[in-house]
Amino acid sequence: MATKILLPMDHTDDRSWKKALPIALEQARFYGAELHAVSVIPEIIQLPNLPANYGAGAKDHVGKAVQAILDHNSASDVPVHIEEGSVYREILKLAHKDGFDMIVIASAKGDFPNYEIGPNLARVVRNAHCTVMVVRD
Repeated sequence: MATKILLPMDHTDDRSWKKALPIALEQARFYGAELHAVSVIPEIIQLPNLPANYGAGAKDHVGKAVQAILDHNSASDVPVHIEEGSVYREILKLAHKDGFDMIVIASAKGDFPNYEIGPNLARVVRNAHCTVMVVRD
């Protein structure tokens, strides 16, 4: 039984949520569980030609974009977590730290031999402490 469900979302790629969001909402209703969304901003390497505050405001921008997606899909009450770093590591850290017991994650189109299992998805499935539901495209 799930009590807390985590849905990783990429606001720039609707394949990350278009099919997974309705299924995550359905699972949350079925189990009476909390549903949370997470979006990870990849680390920006500090290059000498970039200003010190490069990327400032990124969390707010991504948070608003994810919230707009949730609002448009009748999921306004879903809390949003915005993390920075390695995508799979941040998903796994949040899931473990906050006691999520299910991750609903979308597959992505890939090339042979991975087809629909990208490196972040593979690492989440392989290393998660909890159940991972993969929603195929």
